[in-house]
Amino acid sequence: MRIRTIVAGTAALALLAGCDTSGGGTTGTPTSASQPTSGTDSGGAPKIQNPLNLAAFEADPCSTVTPAQVQSFGLPGVTGKVNTTAPGPACNWLGSSTPAKMAPSVGILPEGTNLSTILPKKDTTYQVFESLPDIQGYPSYVALSVDQRKEGNCSVLTGVSDAKAILFTFQSDEGSPKFADPCGAATEFATLAITTIKAGAK
Repeated sequence: MRIRTIVAGTAALALLAGCDTSGGGTTGTPTSASQPTSGTDSGGAPKIQNPLNLAAFEADPCSTVTPAQVQSFGLPGVTGKVNTTAPGPACNWLGSSTPAKMAPSVGILPEGTNLSTILPKKDTTYQVFESLPDIQGYPSYVALSVDQRKEGNCSVLTGVSDAKAILFTFQSDEGSPKFADPCGAATEFATLAITTIKAGAK
């Protein structure tokens, strides 16, 4: 199978390569989430008025998506595995050996890597960096250091506070029902995770 076992780590390292880790937006106390209002900070990143609290999920990144959500995504019986090689807390759901032939992942980017550090360098760091509709009110982007969408792979970057961002990576093989639209699949998985995180941030 073409799917690599180190999913979130590889993509997150690409993000880190183009980012200044000396800063990272504000560090105010997170609150429970609702629809953030628009605006920008000095780095051109959208200002998020209702940040998500990721503390519990950084301690247990595989809890960002529930077993029921994983099943609804098309991976029944697949359990998340912590990715210890990722630069931040991350979890992979490796379904490459199942009929689904796909592997989504969630990676919480480390302190100092967020939208305010990523967006200013997007044109020089990424082959593809495209805005997406907000995911449950949180600004999101297709962020690809190498465009592998035709190969069934995509990564979606979502800012959940001024200081924190999450990278959702999706990889698949031919024969996967989601192979033709990997960015749609990554967005779908991101939506599931944000739903869980918002519920846990109350």
